[in-house]
Amino acid sequence: MKSLAIEREFGSGGREVGMKVAEMAGIPYYDTNLLIKAAEKYGISVGQILDCDEKWTGSLLYNLAMAANFTQGGEESPMYKIQYGVRETIKRLAAKEPAVFIGRCATEILKDDKNVIRAYIYSSSEEKKVSRIVETENVPTQDAKKLMEKKDKSRRNYFRFWTEKEWSDRKNYDIELNTGTLSSDACADILFHAIEK
Repeated sequence: MKSLAIEREFGSGGREVGMKVAEMAGIPYYDTNLLIKAAEKYGISVGQILDCDEKWTGSLLYNLAMAANFTQGGEESPMYKIQYGVRETIKRLAAKEPAVFIGRCATEILKDDKNVIRAYIYSSSEEKKVSRIVETENVPTQDAKKLMEKKDKSRRNYFRFWTEKEWSDRKNYDIELNTGTLSSDACADILFHAIEK
């Protein structure tokens, strides 16, 4: 069995798909908990790592400020320590056993691993995305649209910053699935069959 690394649009249901695949395959599932594992292994406080993660807004000024802090005072910035910790944790976990990895540039981090399928989950239906966000985030429709735009911008910029690649570029992935036309169950079935071979 292979591992699965997923990048996904906000509201596409990519997290749900990943969780279903992990359950079907009986393998571990990692998303935000990667931050906790990285914090524990590299001696960064959990509060600090989660705070830094939440502050990633995709803002160019913020990114430049954090990058400038990388070498100030001879110490790495928290952002770089966190990303290094996450990258090393993803590699270590993937080498240990098959697993499902959500976000955190795992598709790029594991791109040379032949035992990993890299997937991009998106939705061609804005209506379905907004509906899902309203349900999962418990926000009004108007706020759901704004949140969707903000989260997707943040993910796009995060991916570009760390990989120097475009987040939605199909060349970065082995498979793309559209939850605008396919159910999350159908997507999970496709990905499960892809990793079980």
